[in-house]
Amino acid sequence: MSTPRTTPAQVPAAPQDPRRSTRGLLLATIGIPAVIILMLLAFLAPSISSGAKDLPLALAAPEAAQDQLLSQLETSAPGVFEVTVVEDTQAVTSAVENREAIGGIAITADESGQQVEVVTASGAGGPYSALLTNLATALEAQIDAQAVAAAQAQGADAATLAQVQQEASTSQSVTVTDVAPLPADDPAGVALSSVALPLVFGGLASGVILSLVLRTSPWKRVLGATAIAALGGLCVAVVLQTWFGAVSGSFLLLWAGLTLGIAAISLTLIGLQELMGYAGIGLGAVIMLFVANPLSGLATGWQWLPSGWGAFGQLLPVGAAGTWLRSAAYFDGAGMGASPWVLTAWIVCGLALLAVGAYANARRGRGDRVS
Repeated sequence: MSTPRTTPAQVPAAPQDPRRSTRGLLLATIGIPAVIILMLLAFLAPSISSGAKDLPLALAAPEAAQDQLLSQLETSAPGVFEVTVVEDTQAVTSAVENREAIGGIAITADESGQQVEVVTASGAGGPYSALLTNLATALEAQIDAQAVAAAQAQGADAATLAQVQQEASTSQSVTVTDVAPLPADDPAGVALSSVALPLVFGGLASGVILSLVLRTSPWKRVLGATAIAALGGLCVAVVLQTWFGAVSGSFLLLWAGLTLGIAAISLTLIGLQELMGYAGIGLGAVIMLFVANPLSGLATGWQWLPSGWGAFGQLLPVGAAGTWLRSAAYFDGAGMGASPWVLTAWIVCGLALLAVGAYANARRGRGDRVS
């Protein structure tokens, strides 16, 4: 006599604990809005708190003009600039070209009078160029006013004053020199800020997919992440520079920065996943999306971010990659600072996490087989 087999459809489902489902509902109801608020704050707080404060400015001028200009800046723009006095006009230009300052002012005096040059770098970020252009306009107005005041002090009549005022308005005592202009195909400089999304997405997506597809092959994940980073960086560089002509500079340096940026994100995520499982994926995504991304300063330059936070953002992969890319695109590689070392450190950290996690998982597997 044969015993009828029970099909899976005939096996009754285990009853669900109502208390557990209630806790899950409460957790989702409270947790998801909390995450939404944190996401909003991560992007909104740096934007609202950002602005012109302690911006590095190079100054070369005669001593009397230095004191006058410093006093004027302190009165009209308190706390906006952190002024460093340098030797001459060439030193001002070098400081801006090497990204040691966001701009500079060079004042010289000759037989024709006092000449003022405001040195800007549009490639450093839109806010700085606009700020310095406004400063040049204000300096021009002040020089014109000083010329009229000097004529009045000498007792000039109305006709002479009108002539002095007309000559002052038509002459150009202040010139603006842009040492890192934006390409003609991207005059607003939006190309670099648009890199943030493919940079972060490329790193996160490759890290997650490789961790799920190659679960038992840790070092194949490394090989895959490296290949994806190199190919993805190449594609982005081609689109930005060759296709749209939105950035100039060294193509190889641009490609290298994109590759290291994507690799730093993906390998960190892979290492965290190997060590912590799915919790590591969540932790890595939060760090890259809601901490590194808003603090990167890709759109404005990190000096525009709140004091301390901008510098902290440069220690994270997105901020370091952004500094590398801005230097490569507009400054011929100058002013990269510690960004290559930061990206290398994140890559090494990701590989170390992967090695530790793979070793721990291997030991755990051997223990399970023995038991």
